[in-house]
Amino acid sequence: MSAKSEAKIGGCRESVALVAERDVVIGDRGPMATSTEPWLRLSSIEDFRPGRWVEIRYAISLYDDPVRPILRFWLGDGGHKDVLAPAPCEGVAVWIGRAPPDLSAVWISPTDRIGRFDFRIVSIGPVALGVSLRKALASPKRMFFSLSARMVGLHEEADLNLRFALGRESLSAYPHWLRQRGARPDEAIDAPRGDWPSGPVVTLVLDVEGAAPDATETSIRAIRAQTYPRWRVSLKGAGGQDLGGLAGQGFMDARAGEPDLSGDLVCSLRAGDEILPHGLACLVEHFARNPQEGIVYSDHSEIAPDGGITPCFKPAWSPVLFAFSRYVGRSAVFRGSLLERRSDLLLKAPEDLLRSLLDGAEISSVGRVARTLFRLSSSHSRQALASSTLPNGSRPRVSVIVPTKDRADLLRPCLDSLLNRTSYPNLEVLVVDNDSVEPATHRLLEETISRDRRVRALPAPGPFNFSAICNRAAEQAEGEYLLFLNNDTTVLSPGWIESMLEFAARPDIGAVGAKLLFPDFRVQHVGVVLGMGGVAGHFGAELSREEPGWQGMNLFPHEVSAVTGACILVERRKFEAVSGFDATNLPIELNDIDLCLRLSEAGWRAICDTRAVLLHHQSASRGGATFRLQKTYAGERSYFIDKWRGKIRNDPYFNPAMSLYANAPALA
Repeated sequence: MSAKSEAKIGGCRESVALVAERDVVIGDRGPMATSTEPWLRLSSIEDFRPGRWVEIRYAISLYDDPVRPILRFWLGDGGHKDVLAPAPCEGVAVWIGRAPPDLSAVWISPTDRIGRFDFRIVSIGPVALGVSLRKALASPKRMFFSLSARMVGLHEEADLNLRFALGRESLSAYPHWLRQRGARPDEAIDAPRGDWPSGPVVTLVLDVEGAAPDATETSIRAIRAQTYPRWRVSLKGAGGQDLGGLAGQGFMDARAGEPDLSGDLVCSLRAGDEILPHGLACLVEHFARNPQEGIVYSDHSEIAPDGGITPCFKPAWSPVLFAFSRYVGRSAVFRGSLLERRSDLLLKAPEDLLRSLLDGAEISSVGRVARTLFRLSSSHSRQALASSTLPNGSRPRVSVIVPTKDRADLLRPCLDSLLNRTSYPNLEVLVVDNDSVEPATHRLLEETISRDRRVRALPAPGPFNFSAICNRAAEQAEGEYLLFLNNDTTVLSPGWIESMLEFAARPDIGAVGAKLLFPDFRVQHVGVVLGMGGVAGHFGAELSREEPGWQGMNLFPHEVSAVTGACILVERRKFEAVSGFDATNLPIELNDIDLCLRLSEAGWRAICDTRAVLLHHQSASRGGATFRLQKTYAGERSYFIDKWRGKIRNDPYFNPAMSLYANAPALA
């Protein structure tokens, strides 16, 4: 099908039907994406009134992985604006916003995977007054900033603040949020595509030891409601319970005692746990599409004693985080073959069974379904402190590269803490001077160099180009490892370099960042989330130093898509393999994230090591970054978005059900 084919593929009515626009072909079984960024076009834009709020409801199949769609608003001058919309994790999603006044067309990229997909527009219309008021009252400051910015002609800033105001819901609103996003019969796209009659058998091992009868009945009722038909149940710890009535109630099999693991897939749960009706079907379909995976987990919700429901959203497989915080829990299914010669593992509690299977598992063998497929009776949260050491007790040379320009008041405490509060013995410090003119700065450098032979000063004249300055210093550094450090940081944990090296020395890890705190000891950085605020941001910021944050990530080391260049450690050979920072396209902004993503493409994951803690005044030597006009560094931002749009829309170490417009977990 040509890029401009007019074949309709669905819509709430003819006026808003979707038209295949680019990289989409229509086959006998529905639309097929031929690239990782296919585009559909709305056949009409009559519902988008200039200056008015609009609500779009859209749906995907429950068997497709939820991905944030990209809304592309084409303008009269031929340009366009892209907006990330919420992912339809529960089947349906809602986007609320404003269309540009000079709108000429609306495109949607519904998926980021090649192959068949299901997507439809459910409705487009004005936002109800009650919804508008509730959103405005929930974020009065953001709404005020949006209105004020628009009054003075700052439309980009107004739209950004509007998205921060409209693009999040409190976790406490989860029941209401769920009701709004669960597909109604007229919205649902739920036709299975797997060969269910000959699909794998799922053995559900239900631990009923000491369970109340009503808890067992709750689980049984949920299993019986499954849309996927090929399952059987084994009750663990049933003792003398009478199971005679179970086999006649829709079960393929019901037995007590030693579970039968001849089935293809296994799920181990506690009495009282529930699988949502489409749960097994989603998991079986995921295994069919990802045959290399042996263990697949999903999000879940928890029922509090008072009846309240709390969601537990999870990142994609993060083995480093799992070593410290057992975040997977028990909402998972695994291949029965993993228990060959390990059937004794079934004697363990469900969480401990999964932990035993996951510890040491290949990264590619663990998958996630970003949907809430289980409702668990209790959290059984577990945490473990893992430890590691440098290979063979080695102490490789680390070159600390500190770009600076004047601001001796910042540089002095940075160097003092680096040289006197850092326990790592094999350091060299390169202070890269970008045309400092203040006498105090020159005196400080002279004094420090004369006093400590580990310190060198490197001149870097010319316009400020962070990437070029760091690359030039890296070429002159002597260390096997390069540590790029802002001049407005102060070391708080003496063993920070040893800690970060434990990760950086691993052959599968590239960039390693630290936990950075504001001067008042609130969190500034525990990793970068792609897509936050539309590009990238510091999720987990603003919390106190001791708070655990989402899935414990503010306290425990974990995988991330990127870390900030304010403190980033990388092995020299890996840095050179990707040609360092991009000094041509990203001289000042987003070069750190770009470096991490290129390292990741080369096979080296990024880690935020929260055991390494520093204070960070956040760009103090460049005048601060509390508020910045959108036109500032617009070219770099545009280049970064065009290059990494696929990553931005679907950060694996975040969760598509969560808002990209909040520092703490919130609903999208």
